Amino acid sequence: MMGWLDEEHQVENSFLAQLKRLGWEIYRQNKEDPEDTKEITGFNEDLEPIYGTTKKFRTTFREVILEDVLRQSIKRINPWIEEDQIDYVVRRLKEPQANSLLEANREIHELLLENIPVSENRKTGEKSPSVYIIDFKNPENNSFIAISQFKVNVPGTEKHIVPDIVLFVNGLPLVVVECKSPSRADPIGEAIEQIFRYSNKREEKEGNEKLFWYNLFSVATARYTAKYGTITSDYEHFVEWKDPYPYSLSDIDPTATTITSQQILVQGMLNKNTLIELLHTFTIFKDNIKIVPRYQQYRAVKKIIERIKNGKTPEEKGGIVWHTQGSGKSLTMMYVVRAMFHDEELRKYKVVFITDRKDLERQLEGVSKGVGFTVHVAKSVEHLKELLRTNTPDLVMGLVHKFQERELKTPFPVLNESPNILVMIDEAHRSQYKFLGANLRRALPNSVKLAFTGTPIEKTEKTFGDYIDKYSIRQAVEDGVTVEIVYEGRVHGAEISDEESANRKFEDVFKEISEDERRLILGKYTWKAYLEAEQVIRDKAKDMIEHYITHVFPNGLKAQVVAVSRLAAIRYKDALELALKEKIKELEEKGTNLDLETLKRLKVAVVISASPNDDPNIYKKEYTDENEHKKNIASFKLPFGAVTQDGLTGDVGILVVNNMLITGFDAPIEQVMYLDNILKGHNLLQAIARVNRVYNKNKSCGFVVDYVGVLKHLEEALAIYASEDIQEITQVVKNKSKSLDDLKSSHRLIEEFFRKYGIPNWRQDIDECVDLLVDEKIKDEFINLFRRFSRALDAVLPDPRALKYVSDLKILGYIKESARNRYRDDKLSLRDASKKIREIVEEHLLSQGIDPKVAPTPLFDDAFLEKLKAKPLKAKAQELEYAILEHIEKHYEEDPEFYERFSDRLKRVLEEYRENWEEIVKELEKLREDMKKGREAENTFGLNPKKEMPFFGVLKMSLFGKEPIENLTEEDIGLLLDLTRDVLSILEREITMEDFWDNYNKIKRVRGFIMNNVLLPKGAQRKLLMEKRSEIVQRIMELAYHIFGRKTDAT
Repeated sequence: MMGWLDEEHQVENSFLAQLKRLGWEIYRQNKEDPEDTKEITGFNEDLEPIYGTTKKFRTTFREVILEDVLRQSIKRINPWIEEDQIDYVVRRLKEPQANSLLEANREIHELLLENIPVSENRKTGEKSPSVYIIDFKNPENNSFIAISQFKVNVPGTEKHIVPDIVLFVNGLPLVVVECKSPSRADPIGEAIEQIFRYSNKREEKEGNEKLFWYNLFSVATARYTAKYGTITSDYEHFVEWKDPYPYSLSDIDPTATTITSQQILVQGMLNKNTLIELLHTFTIFKDNIKIVPRYQQYRAVKKIIERIKNGKTPEEKGGIVWHTQGSGKSLTMMYVVRAMFHDEELRKYKVVFITDRKDLERQLEGVSKGVGFTVHVAKSVEHLKELLRTNTPDLVMGLVHKFQERELKTPFPVLNESPNILVMIDEAHRSQYKFLGANLRRALPNSVKLAFTGTPIEKTEKTFGDYIDKYSIRQAVEDGVTVEIVYEGRVHGAEISDEESANRKFEDVFKEISEDERRLILGKYTWKAYLEAEQVIRDKAKDMIEHYITHVFPNGLKAQVVAVSRLAAIRYKDALELALKEKIKELEEKGTNLDLETLKRLKVAVVISASPNDDPNIYKKEYTDENEHKKNIASFKLPFGAVTQDGLTGDVGILVVNNMLITGFDAPIEQVMYLDNILKGHNLLQAIARVNRVYNKNKSCGFVVDYVGVLKHLEEALAIYASEDIQEITQVVKNKSKSLDDLKSSHRLIEEFFRKYGIPNWRQDIDECVDLLVDEKIKDEFINLFRRFSRALDAVLPDPRALKYVSDLKILGYIKESARNRYRDDKLSLRDASKKIREIVEEHLLSQGIDPKVAPTPLFDDAFLEKLKAKPLKAKAQELEYAILEHIEKHYEEDPEFYERFSDRLKRVLEEYRENWEEIVKELEKLREDMKKGREAENTFGLNPKKEMPFFGVLKMSLFGKEPIENLTEEDIGLLLDLTRDVLSILEREITMEDFWDNYNKIKRVRGFIMNNVLLPKGAQRKLLMEKRSEIVQRIMELAYHIFGRKTDAT
């Protein structure tokens, strides 16, 4: 009977059952025999698999593709191909030229999309025909196989990884799935960590990169949450697929009252049609990052294509896509182009891109390679007109910033009346686009027009029609695609009596004026002189540096300042550098844990536009030169301490701008925007969204610190929008007081947690708290509460109102670390806390004599028992128990039979003396001593206890199970000794050869020799030697690697 929320039934088998309903063949691998893969024909009501026949997909665990399936698929899709040509194609897929995982993945992806040419079609005589690996036109013509427990060898070792499920299309492993029980503290984090281990992403050779050469994406699932990411995704970039479009929720399970995240992902991404589409149309490599779409991008593209194909008029075919900033709107536009060129009907279209984003030009050139069309960039308005006149199915790109406004205001003539033109306009609300948009409507009267916007359309804007798809700022935060924005007003609301206090407290430019006057201020910079005043800027710069150093810099993140004018931006640079210098001096005198060396290297850079009449002494080249801009922006995007190959450092920590980099600028490392300019509508939303990009665990939110009062009067500033759109935005731009409320709430949950388990005085009863965490479910509950509390505190510190919670953070950190040491459980480490929080807790732990960077004392260390002496009996018993368990798990593969016996003995002690802590301590201390003595204290029959007896043990386990050695007959022991000596004589002779563990042919030869010359001849004495020969040889080779492999590697 299955356990509640267990991994195998509720997650893995549930996943497989849904794949089965979608038409996949599903199998389970025998982990002892690579040739034994059983088909699963269905599941019973308890989600137990019903097995059918066995199928042989592989001969060894070193194989990561299903080669026979691949060969059959190539022949089915290309009926004309000959066997030797199939050999060549398979070889190209198995042996990419690239050196790195990313480059190998990219190379194979391009082979799948662009196909592999061979010399000729020998049936028709056609020269250099393409061989198709995937049938993109007819998905059902492909093979879809899912194998659970797909064991794979770690190259150069006899170790293995066992992904829970691997999905194969035409024999190629496109998707790796890792399942975890939802009852664990951080199941998705653990699953992602496992995927990283499988792909060698943790900078250790512990996985098999070949499995990921073909990988489209990987899935981490815990049933109620399922996330996916590519080979380049970090934790923060694994996201949920939240819409099964074009399916509905009722399509998944018409009878279910609740549909899980896992079910939506399987239905939405892994149905045959969508998976093939994701591979063909929706996968992009950009700046050494592999990208597959998010659900809203896929949904929007599908709706757009359907609309263009089914609409009767240009108006019915077009519309608006509102996808909030940071959600990948530019990629969506590129996916549209790809989808059109993969559609026989739409590939004849001319596509016109109107944008001001320079990086799109480079991105589109990359896309053009995949779909076989040419990108033309219009260098001027006249050049644009020239490109629009042709009926060529190409892509015309108009970069708005290259066009003069006076040219755009001049009416265009009719240039092309073809209906096969799609015009896509990025951020269509901007004024210069409106001029160009009007001209394009006149010049291309029958074209289809699509507007993409990161902000909602104005109430009065009807030019492009209705919304095709919406993805709001609130949805993006809920999906973890962007972080929430915390607003903090630094303006003073009380009466200002004199200029000095106005400078010191800063002024709310909206204060005590009527609504009409407020709108006037929003429209005109009437306070520009005040905001440019040097003394005001100096005072604000001091405040910004104080905020930056206390809130943002400790987590290694960066800042942007938006000034009212170009002159104000330059003045801010000087003022910020002075304030930074003074702050560093103050910190040196007081003492600090901050990284002062990095702080001293921190640069403030100005990025502003040039004007023909600029005074060169004020508007220096370093502020206005485009090459300087590129260099400073590149430095800003790098982490502190990073250095590129060409010597560029990440020292730029603060960017000061006026109008530049407020829109279309993407720097996830930016956490705070200091707003000292009066922005409204689209510009305001675009500006504050600079801080909403996901970066890493140190960035729990983005900050907007407002020095003019715009966000205090957010609804007036956004008055151009419909009320429901304003409501969406205001839900996500969270006042700092709300962050304090979140902190209070998370702290209250901590109090309730300890009360619930009978420890109301938890601050004093530390040992009781640590005792409590022995229970896995309670431990997981505590970990989640601590994570929530620490993140809430990180968002608010060092606000004085949050300081009272710091002492509790330290106590909770002490409880967490003490439990980690006692239970040897790394889940309790501080690794998922932000740098700011970690440093607070670690400083406290060090003051208490605990170094969190030092692992718990090893079991056999002389200091281990000494440290236990002063502890209560219960704590002593638990430390012994978990230290013994850790030692067994760590060393099990070096001598499985020996450690299996001690594992059983540990279980017996705990069951027999349940909660009799004194007896448990005595028995576990004896167990520890016996383990420490090892096999030297046992009858070794003349075999070496460390190098030879483990093989005797493995053979004994395979043939006699857990039967004690003393119960075996002399004949049985004689058989085991003969087998052990014969196996060892072969191993000791063969494994000393150079590169043995890296040479598959040498390993295969030894395996075959042991099976045929050692095991089979003895089969008459013991039938199990015949029946289990593959399994026994597998165990012997794995043990040989653990005993001899490391030594061979070292030499």
